[in-house]
Amino acid sequence: MFTTVIVGADNGAGDADATALARLLGGPAADVTPVHIDQRQVGHGLQEAAVARGADLIALGSSHCGVIGRIFAGDDVAATLRGAPCAVAVAPRGFAQRPLTLARIGVGYDGSARAQTALQTTKALAAREGAQIRALGVATPPQGITTPIGVSAVAKLEAKRDQIERCISELGPDVEGHAVDGIAHQELSELSERVDVLVIGGSRRHGAISRALLGSTSEALSREAACPLLVIPAPPE
Repeated sequence: MFTTVIVGADNGAGDADATALARLLGGPAADVTPVHIDQRQVGHGLQEAAVARGADLIALGSSHCGVIGRIFAGDDVAATLRGAPCAVAVAPRGFAQRPLTLARIGVGYDGSARAQTALQTTKALAAREGAQIRALGVATPPQGITTPIGVSAVAKLEAKRDQIERCISELGPDVEGHAVDGIAHQELSELSERVDVLVIGGSRRHGAISRALLGSTSEALSREAACPLLVIPAPPE
């Protein structure tokens, strides 16, 4: 799983949250090292540190401006997520004060390559911890659920829902899967209230290097999830 973990430390309250999450995800055998970047470009500095140390996970805490028990990614977290060379985990504010457990792991799943990568990580964590997996696939209307949509858009939504339902049904008995209509980040945010960590795949990019890029869903979740968010690099196109 995660063997070399760096913790983005800024001598703030989020350091303890990030360290607790790093140790929870990495397990007792992981090498967890705090890294303080004394410069303005913290995100870029942490990305370089991850490459230099061969890290497979960067753990970060939420902004002190956030609500207790919720993730609120500040500028440094968002900058780290935009192009990190490895997985990135963000802890909610006050996470270190919670019972540290991984009994239920949520994953966003729609059958795509990035979702399959996220599912692989989820299964590995679940196997190590004896955890239950809850997969959620969201079929989102092309123009959003609040805007009237035409017949062709409805047909696309139905086709997308059918595809997601097929993918969910193929996950097997060891995964509790559901498919719903809605806005992805809103539905996944609700799932985050019922699981101990939420795993999602980063946005895809062209090229030969996998990166944990922010897409619209992961960016929204990095500001509203109720549990730790784990973003897994998407496979390159």
